[in-house]
Amino acid sequence: MSAASPDRRAIASGRILAHPLHAASGLVIVSSTGGRSEITFAVNDFTANVIDTLHGGILYAMVDVAAFMALLSVIPEGMHGVTADIQVSVLRAAKKGDTVHVRGWVDRVGRTLANMRAEAFVPGPDGERLIGTGTVVKSLIPAPY
Repeated sequence: MSAASPDRRAIASGRILAHPLHAASGLVIVSSTGGRSEITFAVNDFTANVIDTLHGGILYAMVDVAAFMALLSVIPEGMHGVTADIQVSVLRAAKKGDTVHVRGWVDRVGRTLANMRAEAFVPGPDGERLIGTGTVVKSLIPAPY
């Protein structure tokens, strides 16, 4: 399995950052290399629910992004991953004003499917507070870019 070319990875990363949901969330791609990734986003007016905590659907979406960014760093050239299955567990709330860090990693890349996991944290004075976990399965398809 060969790593994705920097140009292709830049195209995919640019598309992710330009997506309106991700832009409104303040998404930042911190790293994407060696089958691992880290992204951050803000709990802001757009990502908070009616009680000013992180909306679970946003966490679901960001776990998917972190998993994709981890996969993108090791996916075979000419391939792209689309979500076939995702499971996300919300363990505790993040509040408006928090910055959430989501770390993803690839467990396995097969011929047609890839398996990833992710964990979401909020940093605090006593260290990181785990707020969610997820597993993602992506189908591998020819890259559309």
